[in-house]
Formats: sequence, C-alpha cells, structure tokens
Amino acid sequence: MTVINKFQRQFSPQKLKKIYTEHIQLSGAIGIDNRNQKGFWPIQDDEINIISRKVISANYKFTKYKLKLISKGRGKPPREISIPTIRDRITLRALCDFLSSCFKSSIKFELPQDVVCAVKENVSSNTYDGFVKLDVTNFYPTIKHDELNSRLRKRIKEPKILELINNAISTPTVVRSHASDIPMSKGVPQGLAISNILSAIYLLNIDSYMKKQSNLRFYRYVDDVLILCEHKKAEEIAQSLIKRFKKIGLEIHDPIKVPDKSQIGHITEKFDFLGYEFDNGLISCRKGSVDKLRESIISIFNGYKYADKKNADFLLWRLDMRITGCIFENKCKGWLFYFSEMNNESLLHQLDAFVTNLTKRFNAKIKPKKFVRSHYEIKHHRNETKYIPNFDSYSLEQMQDVLNKYFNMDLSKLTENEIEYEFKKRIKRQAKDLLQDVQDFS
Repeated sequence: MTVINKFQRQFSPQKLKKIYTEHIQLSGAIGIDNRNQKGFWPIQDDEINIISRKVISANYKFTKYKLKLISKGRGKPPREISIPTIRDRITLRALCDFLSSCFKSSIKFELPQDVVCAVKENVSSNTYDGFVKLDVTNFYPTIKHDELNSRLRKRIKEPKILELINNAISTPTVVRSHASDIPMSKGVPQGLAISNILSAIYLLNIDSYMKKQSNLRFYRYVDDVLILCEHKKAEEIAQSLIKRFKKIGLEIHDPIKVPDKSQIGHITEKFDFLGYEFDNGLISCRKGSVDKLRESIISIFNGYKYADKKNADFLLWRLDMRITGCIFENKCKGWLFYFSEMNNESLLHQLDAFVTNLTKRFNAKIKPKKFVRSHYEIKHHRNETKYIPNFDSYSLEQMQDVLNKYFNMDLSKLTENEIEYEFKKRIKRQAKDLLQDVQDFS
C-alpha cells in the first residue's frame, strides 16, 4: 500500500469513528471551543465527515490549543500542556496512527518499567563499571521544525501530509484566542497524540547510532538518557553525545558543569532513572515519587473526612485502587505497576504501615489491601490475579454494582449501553488519578 493510500484509509470516516469510540469519547478534556462530550456526541458523525473531507482535500485547519499548566514542584517552571478540541483530538490521533505505521520498522515504544527492567539486568550482569545519565534541557519546545521535516521526508513525500503535520505543530497554544496569536516556528506542543511519535522521529538518527555501539548500552525515554559503559570512557562518551544533540538544536546539561541534572559515575554509585533509584543492587523509587503517593492517599482520607455523607465503601474502593492499581482499556495503570521493577520490600511494608495508621487516625473501619501483596501479584500472577481489578472484564451486573454502591446512581432509566458508558467514564476518571502519582518523574 502506498503512503498516500495508507493516509487516505486512516482518515476514512470508518477509521475516524473507531478512533473516537475507542480513544476520545470518555475523555473529559475540553479545548478552547469549550465543547464537551455531551455537546459533541449528537454531531459526531457530521464532525467526523468534516475531518475526513477536509484532511483528504488538504483544507483542514486546527483550532488553537488551550494552555494547561502542570506543576513540577516548588522552584520549577510548570509544564505547558496543549489541549486540542475534540475534533482536533480525533484528527491528531489518526495522524499519530498514520505516522506510527510509516515508522514502525524504526520506532518501538516501550513502557518505562520495561526499559528499567533491561537496565536492571545489565547493571546486575557486571559487564559495565560506569554510567552516564544525561538530561535534555527543555526538549519539546526546542525541537527544530526544519530538522524534523528532513526526517519526515525520508518516509513521507506527499506535500499535503507534511503540511498537515506542520499545521499541527505550528498551531499556537493560548489561554484565550486573539487575532494577534502567531504560529509556532519552533517546538512540538506537549500533550498531543503526535507529540511522542514526532519526538522519537526527531531523535531517530541518534538512537540508531548509539544502539549500534558495541561497547555500551544506550537507553532513552523521551528526554532522559542513560548509558552503561566502561567508567574510564564515560566522559568521552558523554561529550560525544552532547555534541550530537547540539547539532540538531538540543542542549544537554553537562555532567561536569551541572552534576545535579546530568551525572557520570561508577555503577556502584547511587543514580536515578525514570523515577527509579539504583543503589548498588537495591532498586527503589525516588523519595519524591513516594511523597506524592503518600499525599494522594492522605487526600483520599481527607475527602472521606469532609464528605457530607461519609461512604466507607467508597473510601475503601478508592484506597484499594490507589494501592493495587487496575487494568483498564487494556493497560495496567497505577503506582505499583509503574514501580513493579523495584526490589525494596522494606518500602512496601512502610507504605502498608502508613495506610494502617491513617485508618486509625481517621477512625475508618475498613481493611485496605496491601502494597506487599499487590507487588507480589503484579510480579508473579499479573495475568490471572483477582486481587487487582480488571475493569475490562467486568460484566454488566458488576458495572451496575459499582455505579450503585460507590456513585449512588439511579440506573433504572438507563440502557445497557448508557450504563457501560457511565461506568467507563467514571473508571477513566479514577484511572487518570492513578497516573498522576507517577506522571512527573523528570
């Protein structure tokens, strides 16, 4: 199939409808047009046909993205997230799927914990006695459009496809729309469906070169880089890679000049990567990640304490999900799933004791699940465990039970499809809260 045929097929109304149903309709994010799912639902077919017609005829225009700021902690500038309209989210998801198919032979996305698993194996192999950890400064905002286009053109020649991609990344992100808003000439907006695939395409040459080097192991996840190597060659390797990044307009914190951002050391020294902390065989998670988890658990108890009508069942349900995580939309979600490669059992016992103390402090007559048991189930019985909820396998009766028991919903006038929609919408919201425990490990 030619690239243009693949593109047209991806933007057929049937494909776009599938994207909306599977990826967009449960999202509560609202773009700058202020249209929510309730407003979009009745006109979805018309909107999907508009997307298909305008994209294929090269007349599609993106609406300005709405700015959302996410805190990265005290003393750090917030992360700027771009929120598209619902129509644009469908378009961007289709564009992401198209790009993934074009570059599937070169780009493979791995889960952070799978990357950490590979690091753990190579660290314990005693093959390398040194490491280099590098941090790319302000990665997404400094991606150069001309460099990105030169890589895209190696697989995509059709001008109208390239124009659609460039329109997507040059659309401004604003708090309020003004006629004076100008297109972005540099950078890729964060939070779009195409953000990750475009960043991977941008670094494709560097990734390919580094992975061919036989004297080291190279790992990169977005803007975090880790190299395992001979310690005596570590500085030379670091400086060489810094130069390669600089050639494409990206700056890396020099490990000699800014050791708190980037680092060179012996493999037995403590270092962190993707939120994990490696300390001479002990693999744990950074203190900040643990603190965020503790704070989120306290917030659940506070929600119970100040509720007009205290619902101990809802407290237990939320707390258990925060502890175990869950499976939803065919994905494993939650703090323990992310940190499943840790071997610091002492920390898990501390977290269980922390939860027990909170139940006593808030006088909650409940028996929450355990971090220790949950971690064991994830490591040894992930596919068959009943300890961790798999919401994808819930029957209609189980969905009704959740909506009745925890959300006090009257389901008497709802159809089966409406019950399923209400269930998935609420689980989506809870699962999103789970991801917030680990989303910021930079």
